[in-house]
Amino acid sequence: MPELSGIYDSGPIQPVIKIGENLSIWTQGKWDYYKAKFIEPIPRSSPMILEAITASGAVILAANGTITKRVVAFLALNDKEFLHLRWEPLDDVEGVLWEQAGTGRFITRSVQARVTRFTAARDPYLSSTTFFILGMNRDMNLEVRNPNPVVIAVARFVFWGYRYLLDVLPTTPPVYTSIPAEGM
Repeated sequence: MPELSGIYDSGPIQPVIKIGENLSIWTQGKWDYYKAKFIEPIPRSSPMILEAITASGAVILAANGTITKRVVAFLALNDKEFLHLRWEPLDDVEGVLWEQAGTGRFITRSVQARVTRFTAARDPYLSSTTFFILGMNRDMNLEVRNPNPVVIAVARFVFWGYRYLLDVLPTTPPVYTSIPAEGM
């Protein structure tokens, strides 16, 4: 495995830790500590594609329209599961990430960045799209925007990365990797 310099490395996605190593994960307003007991890749593949218009119950997305944020059901987790993902739209739409529903990701004081099909032009491995999800009922939400002055009928997004199974640590370990699993 290549050497990892940080959780948002600009190369191909790779696990942020090895099995048996410790994590400190930011969620629900605090840092919790875990040990990885299992890691497996989740390839970029057809089961990992969300068609957002159909998932919303609509048939089209209006010109310059928005699909309000909603949970991506296939990214929902069980307790002590952890996802490390990257993503991109396959169609000419913009994605806005929320973790959890009330907290935006990729945000500053005045803007929330969007992921577009052009993000990979400047970030070939899509490392700037990296996000993490921890456990049950801490779902990510995706808002979809049509930046075009025409109606569209397809708004697909694909996700890929790693799935970890974790054990809760009762105390703070001496060595760990810190990861934000929601916005701050």
